Amino acid sequence: MFEKAEILIVDDMPEHIAFAGTILRNEGFRVLGATSAKAALKMMEKSKPHLILLDIKMDGMDGLELCRHFKSDEETKEIPVIFMTSESDPAMIKKGFELGCCDYVVKPFTKEELLARVKTHLEIYSKRRKLEAANNELSLFCSAISHDLRSPLNVTQMLADTLKKDINAGNTEDALKIASMIEGKTAKLITMIERLLSFSKMCSIEPEYETLDMNELVRDIFDECKSAEPERNITLIEGSLPQISGDDVLVRMLVKNLMTNAFKFTRHRQNAVITVSAIPDESYVVISFRDNGAGFDMTYADKLFGVFQRLHLDEEYEGSGIGLATADRIIKRHGGRIEAYGEVDKGAEFTLYFPK
Repeated sequence: MFEKAEILIVDDMPEHIAFAGTILRNEGFRVLGATSAKAALKMMEKSKPHLILLDIKMDGMDGLELCRHFKSDEETKEIPVIFMTSESDPAMIKKGFELGCCDYVVKPFTKEELLARVKTHLEIYSKRRKLEAANNELSLFCSAISHDLRSPLNVTQMLADTLKKDINAGNTEDALKIASMIEGKTAKLITMIERLLSFSKMCSIEPEYETLDMNELVRDIFDECKSAEPERNITLIEGSLPQISGDDVLVRMLVKNLMTNAFKFTRHRQNAVITVSAIPDESYVVISFRDNGAGFDMTYADKLFGVFQRLHLDEEYEGSGIGLATADRIIKRHGGRIEAYGEVDKGAEFTLYFPK
């Protein structure tokens, strides 16, 4: 965690930035320096650090006022701020805590003291963000479950009421038909619950990172999907793909979901084509999966990655509504994201962004 963290040092004395920066860089941190509040604010427009070391006394806007600014901004208020001060004035330190700083160090500080405070608050910050993300995930997950399980349960209840009436009326033939419908609805509910349990377990897995050859991985999964439908005329166009750092099991699951999705929605194409290619990007390893299948209406794109959210009827294309939701969770587990683009009857494209 620490070697990937970015720290902004704000101090109007360049030699102080150089001293603290050297200590932090030697520990593997990425360091940014600003000699004024104005320069710090400009930097924050482009990049949001994981922690801020902030001098209290500066010309122009001082550290207290700059801290107030950070803590009043929704985008920066959660970033931990550690004050650097040459005075241990209790009133000033108290003011800093009231404004939202999490700690302070008194200049001149030792290497050990600075690193201990920085690492402690980075760890707290990281755990808080993970907890918030987990809570948001749980809230969305529970909302999806309550919404998507309620509908088949309501139908089952309605069928059960009708069944009782038919039995009381002696309509044996109709009762048998309704009993069969209830059996089908119940089986579907059981399947949904089993898939939800599998999905929830997957969401709790922590990735074990290793270097993955994406060309080999994509080809393996395409061949696996093709062997299940040997009669189909379907072509894979595969560009030169970069290696990525990821969990082999999870990334295979991610690619498998995208590949099976492409196979499914190109089923009615006489000559189906799936194109997998790399897209240049400075910050991410970007890999695109494009097909010439049924596509989708971008008006409903926000539903694609929700649990049990489907844009096609079961009669058109079978599915559980879990595959793309799983893909979305896996890429997020790797610190990346997935984007989707489609046009009705003109195919779809799913783009994966893995952090470099």
